[in-house]
Formats: sequence, structure tokens, C-alpha cells
Amino acid sequence: MKKLFFAAILLLAGTTVFAQKGKVASALSYKDAGKLDKALETIKETLDPANEKAAKTINWTGAWQARGEIMEAIVLSKDENFKKLDPNPVEEAYKSYMKAIELDEKGGNPGLKIKLLGFTNTLVNQAVEAYQANDYAKATDYFEKKLALDATPMFKADAAIDTAIMYNTGLAAMNAKQYQKAIKYFNDCAKYGYNGGSSYAQMINAYQQLGDTVKSVEVMKQALAKYPDDQSINVQLINYYIMSGQPNEAISYLDKAIEKEKDNSSFYLAKGVALDKLGRQDEAIEVYKQATVIKPDNADAYYNIGVIYFNRGVKQFDVANSVDTKDQVKYEAEKNKSDDEFRKAVPYLEKAVQYNPTDTYISEQLKNLYYRLKMMDKFDAMNKK
Repeated sequence: MKKLFFAAILLLAGTTVFAQKGKVASALSYKDAGKLDKALETIKETLDPANEKAAKTINWTGAWQARGEIMEAIVLSKDENFKKLDPNPVEEAYKSYMKAIELDEKGGNPGLKIKLLGFTNTLVNQAVEAYQANDYAKATDYFEKKLALDATPMFKADAAIDTAIMYNTGLAAMNAKQYQKAIKYFNDCAKYGYNGGSSYAQMINAYQQLGDTVKSVEVMKQALAKYPDDQSINVQLINYYIMSGQPNEAISYLDKAIEKEKDNSSFYLAKGVALDKLGRQDEAIEVYKQATVIKPDNADAYYNIGVIYFNRGVKQFDVANSVDTKDQVKYEAEKNKSDDEFRKAVPYLEKAVQYNPTDTYISEQLKNLYYRLKMMDKFDAMNKK
């Protein structure tokens, strides 16, 4: 009798297991029939820790896979009522699938793998939708989930590194102002050589947003060493050295830039500025002139030449004013030297006004020079404009 009783218990336990697994199958049937509310309600019963009958399915990979499928169906549903069944079905689907992977004793269930491949596409599509809706934090999260699935043992061995998604994750993180996270993903892209210098450029931008200038410059140099022909990186270094008051360093990078793009007027203009800051005005003038040869309407280059001559005129005028008032002859001689410098400035400022007529500051400077040099015809003509 005892043996018969024991057998009956085993039979009953087996029936409970099959009943619970049958509920999982029922939940999937409801899902396939489009009855997502019933599907969710049914699968909850099989995974509810408070439900004694769920003891045999709560740690079964099939039940968690089914929950993942149902949550994914809610994500993809066009019915707003179904979408309200869970506040974050993407998150719940992801957790469910990850739990299914964890419990997968076979370590590569083909059916689960097929479902996960579909879910990775769902994650990417949801990330793109979130990005387009300017919800960058959510887009970052969804892209990261896709990468996390790629890194699971089920896919890691045979899946190629998805550098495109890495890059997009970095972009989403940048827009979400999650700069440290963006740096991580762009750094990974750089390691794999994805998108050339662009990954480095994004990293540089992220460090700059964090106010870490030292690291930003370090990455610039790394990028230029790896991609010596990437002028965008070179330009970033040039701008940094000019803005930080290190003209000598700027010139060394400008020379590299000019060597690669001899017809780029802006590089000559920048080099002229650096030389000017070093007090090498004669060299600066020649470089500015090269800029105007390449780009005849380069108003900034003309203006900068005019300013050099104008400043020389001002300094020379100070010399004239320092002459003893009794020595009128010497005063006039020194003043004439000043006027000579001012006259040299005139044609360049005229060119600057010609090619940048909307800049009233330059126009006023030129007008004052006309008046100072008694060029009244030109002075009057400008006043009439």
C-alpha cells in the first residue's frame, strides 16, 4: 500500500508540472491569437513565486522565453490598450530573455536563439524610434541591451562585433549628455578601427564637454598618429593650440596641414595669426598674402595685414609724440613715418571692406584712416553710403 501511495504522489507531481507547462503553452497560444492581455495574465501565473504550482516553471527557461515573447508582442502591438499592459515592456522582454538564457541548460537552445535574433532587431528599431523622438537616454539603453545580448555565450562565439551599433550607442549617449558612457563606446569603436577618425573626434568632443582638456588633447594626438591624413583631427589640434596661446605648437601642426592641402586658404590664415602672436609680423604678412592668392576674396587675411600696418602706425605715432615739443622738425619726420604705415594699411582695409561690406567695424576703421590721412574724397564717399 505504501508503494502504491508513493507512486500516486509521483503521478500527481508529474501532472502538476505538465499542467504548469501547459499554461505556458496556453499563454503562447493567446499571444499568437492576439489576446495579449490573456497571454500576460496566464504567463504571470507560471512565474509567480506566491503560486505554489509555479514552483516547477519559475526556473524553466521555456516559461521565461514565453514571457519575453509576450512582452515583445506588447512592444510591437498597434493597440494602445495592449501597450498599457506594462509600463516598460521593452525592459521586461529583455529581462525575460536574459533569464531564459541564464536557465538554458543546453547552452544554445535553437528555438530561443531564433527568438533572440528577432528581439535584437526589435531593440534596434525601438532605439531608432526613441532617437528620432529625441529620447536619447532611452535610445542609449535599447542599443546597450542589443550589445549585451550579443555578448551572451549564446551569440558571443559566432557573432561579429557590431561596431555600427557601438557607434550609434555612443551618439545616443552623447546626445543624452552621458559623456563617460559615450567615451566608452567611441573608444571601443576606435579600437576596432570603425569609422576612421570620426570615433576619435566624438571622443574628443565628449572629453571637451566634460572639461577634460588634457585628455582631449591626448586623444587628438593618438588619433592623428593613427590617422595622419585626417585633417579634421589636425584642425582640432591647431584650434586648441591657437586658443590656448601656444602658437609655436599650432604652427607645427599648421605646416603639416598645409603640406597636405596647399590650396587651403584657411590654413595660411591661421598660420598668419600664429606668427602674428609670436611677434613675427613680416612673416605673418607674407603668409596672409599667400592666403589671398589662393582665395582672392579672403577678407580676414586682408584685414589682418591692414591691422599689422595700422598697429605699426600707432606705435610710430607714439614715437612722434615722445619727441620734444621744441623739435618740430623731428616730430614731423617721425609723424610722417607713422603716416607711411597707415597708408600701407589702407589698400588692405579697402579689400577687407570690399569682400566683407557688412562689417561696420572695419568700415569705421577705414573711414578714420581716410580722415587721418586727409583722403577726404574717399572719406566723403564712405559717409554717403
